[in-house]
Amino acid sequence: MRVLVTGGAGQLAQALRKTWLGHELILPEESVLDLSDPDSIRRVVAQVRPDILINCGAFTQVDRCESEPELAVLINATAVGWLAEACEAQRALLVQISTDYVFDGTSRKPYREEDPTNPTSVYGRTKLEGEYQAARCSRHLIARTSWLYDAWGKNFFNTMLAAAAQGRPLRVVDDQWGAPTSCRALARQLLAAAEHGWHGLVHASCAGETTWHEFAKAIFEAKGMAPDLSPCTSDGYPTPARRPAYSVLDGAKRRKLGPDLMPTWMDALREVIDAPELDGRPDV
Repeated sequence: MRVLVTGGAGQLAQALRKTWLGHELILPEESVLDLSDPDSIRRVVAQVRPDILINCGAFTQVDRCESEPELAVLINATAVGWLAEACEAQRALLVQISTDYVFDGTSRKPYREEDPTNPTSVYGRTKLEGEYQAARCSRHLIARTSWLYDAWGKNFFNTMLAAAAQGRPLRVVDDQWGAPTSCRALARQLLAAAEHGWHGLVHASCAGETTWHEFAKAIFEAKGMAPDLSPCTSDGYPTPARRPAYSVLDGAKRRKLGPDLMPTWMDALREVIDAPELDGRPDV
């Protein structure tokens, strides 16, 4: 399959490059495929004529979205509509990556695909609108995921390790629950989903649940590190954007569709630590 990937410099796009080895992946630079430019989108998609387009491009700086809502709407929502139109013209499958932030976090049981959405941040609202835009393409797969990280890229995992290496005391919130998901695990699941003809909306995060503090603790324990780490509440660490207190995603639909390749979050973490280099390729 010929696969066009937006956001090619990001951590998930790099995981796709490292895992979709049996397919032709095309990852244009942002200057070539500019999500803010509909003409750029139409031109590149028409030139590449992909079988699948995976939209890894997004404005993911959650707090910055609050101060730049117009840019968030443009990249996370409007651009997805342009991608959907371009994919429709090529009869390509559009794979849209979405987020647990489409929920408000008031539940105390894992969210199912059919549960009501109620985003509480600009980021969550624009990503939800992106889901609606992606669904305009007759061939679409919307994959909601959560707490993405890996051994490469800018993410919580690498931020924690860098801060600990500097000897800084770390205070991490312990009242937000979710499922850390490695990019490599999600990339493998997306490959299986595409090859088995999944369609519509599906949740694709690692199994289990934890807090940010417990995730940080697990990272350090697995690395044999003992930094000055202590829990705090969300009130003690205020941010411009409100985070869901509980955003665990239910995987029952994914398991029914099969094959379900998402490991537990602990197993995914162990793989990232034990095998930071994937498929023999250097980390980015």
